[in-house]
This record gives sequence, structure tokens and C-alpha cells, in this order.
Amino acid sequence: MPGEAISTELTTKKVCILAYDGLCTFEYSMAVEIFAQYRPEYTDWYDCHIIAVDDKPIRGLGNVIIDAETDLAQLADADLIIIPGWRGSERLTPPHLRKALIDAHQNGVRIASICSGVFVLAACGLVDKLKVTTHWKYVQEFRDLYPDIFVDPNVLYIDNGDILTSAGSVAGIDMCLHIIRSDYGVARANEVARRLVVPAHRDGGQAQYIARPISHGYRGNIAKLLDTIREELGEDWKIGRMAELCNTSPRTLQRRFRNATGLSPHAWITRERVELAKDLLETTDLNIEKIAEITGLKTPETLRHHFKGLTGASPTKFRSKFNPDGRAWIQKRHSS
Repeated sequence: MPGEAISTELTTKKVCILAYDGLCTFEYSMAVEIFAQYRPEYTDWYDCHIIAVDDKPIRGLGNVIIDAETDLAQLADADLIIIPGWRGSERLTPPHLRKALIDAHQNGVRIASICSGVFVLAACGLVDKLKVTTHWKYVQEFRDLYPDIFVDPNVLYIDNGDILTSAGSVAGIDMCLHIIRSDYGVARANEVARRLVVPAHRDGGQAQYIARPISHGYRGNIAKLLDTIREELGEDWKIGRMAELCNTSPRTLQRRFRNATGLSPHAWITRERVELAKDLLETTDLNIEKIAEITGLKTPETLRHHFKGLTGASPTKFRSKFNPDGRAWIQKRHSS
């Protein structure tokens, strides 16, 4: 499955971050902060190169000028290429860049786009049969230009193995942390996240935004209910019980729940249970039966069904990737 493979031996990986005139400075900066930052505590890490797409001076938002290497041949032997946005969907991808990216992809190089960078991938024909994502505000424009490519506006990022795409801005950080998890494991990704003061892991399938966020009027019922459910995921959560806690009817509860989360109560609770299962698989040596019990998924079969549906991997595969030694890095109260 995409994103399941992880190196059996840690090595230094070459990353090339593209820079272009009209640079999306925020997207570029987050990639540089994550992949180019000097981290002496790691023997094996990323060897980062900034590669200029244009010969002329590279300018970005805020009158930033980037001094970058101009040799696109560097892309050929990279392990990862980052496209940090693009200067506009109406701005054509230069032929020399298209050729360099296509050749690199044929050589097995992973390519990851942040936000509007997906327009470059599409112009290169590299996502013709893939599901992709981008910032929600670019979705209709992308669909108009590339009607045969499926773009999902409701996720943070999508990992197709050798092609990754992310939604706008901060979702790019989520994707980059996902790449670190895949390359070097969960411990390093968590360390980098702590330095950035961001969540260590937000699932790629999480919604980009909630069209109608929780308002002050809901704080006394829906928001409190969500917190209660998270604390007691192992319990039975039927619509009637949730409606009673919110002092409303089941029908109204379901409408307010979807307005607040973008999901039905059942879908949201299932997602939360799978997130807890991922946490337990990563950080403890609990068996599948115990994890199913703790998360409220009840049986290993149900756990496997929902886990694979939301992550694309089986619990066993997930654990072998992110907790290969099966050691309990964090002893949670549930494991006693």
C-alpha cells in the first residue's frame, strides 16, 4: 500500500526543494525548516538542496530573494523533491522543469507538492491516474483545468507512494512530518514536531476545514460531548445517549454533530477510535484484542476493518512500520 514501506537501514536522504520567481514563501519556508535545518543529534538525516527553477533572481512574498543552485540535474538522483506551491495555475510549468521532474520520477524519485504545487505535477502528467489534493480554494480551478484527475478537497494530504500532495499551508507540515515518519520512524517525527510546536500527527484523511465551526452556542453541548467521547471511547455511544447528554433530540444532535465536525456521529467516533488504536500500536506492546477492547471497536475483526479502511494498512503492518520493536515507549493508563 502507498506509504507503507520504511527503510530497514537509516541513511542520509537527498532532498531538493524547488525555488521559483514568485515563490510561495510560507510553503517554501516550512519545507526548509523541516528538511534543511541542521540537526547534529542525527547521524542520518536529510541532505537538503535548494534548486532554482529560473535563471533570473528568485523573489518571494515579502521581497525575499533566494540564492539557489541552478542545476535541475540535481533532481535526477534525489530521494525526494518538494514543490512548495506554484506561482499560479495560469502560469505554465517551464518545459525544462517538466522534463527534469518526469525524468526524476522515472528514476524512482518521490515528489511531494504543497498547496498549489499540484498544478505542476498535473502539468507533468504525473498524477493522471491518482487521487490528489490541494488547498480547498484551488479545487474548482484544478477541476476545470484537469477534469479527468480526481481531487479530494476534504483531506490534509494524500500519499500515493512516489507522489504526495498536500492541502494548503500548514497541511504541508503534516505531510512533511508524515514523510519523516515513513523515512526515519515515529520517534524522530515526534521530536521534529515538538521543536515546531505542532501536533506530532494529524491523519491525512482529516478534513481541511469545517465549513461551520463550533459556535459559542454549541460549546455547552457538542464541544463538551466531543471531549467526553474522546475520554471514554471504549464505551457504547448510541445516538440516544449522545442526544440525552446534549439535551436535544437525536435528529437535532446528528445535524449539529455534522455541522461541528463535518462527519456523522458514527463516522467521527470511528475515526477517533482508529486514531487511538494508531497511538496504542505505536507506543505500546498491547495485542490487537486488547486494543480493540480499549478503543471500543470490540473485536479484532472490527478493528482491522475500520483501521484498514481509514489508513490503508492493517494494524500489524502499521505497527511493524512505526513500532518495529514492539516496545512500550509510553505507558498509558490503559495498559495497566
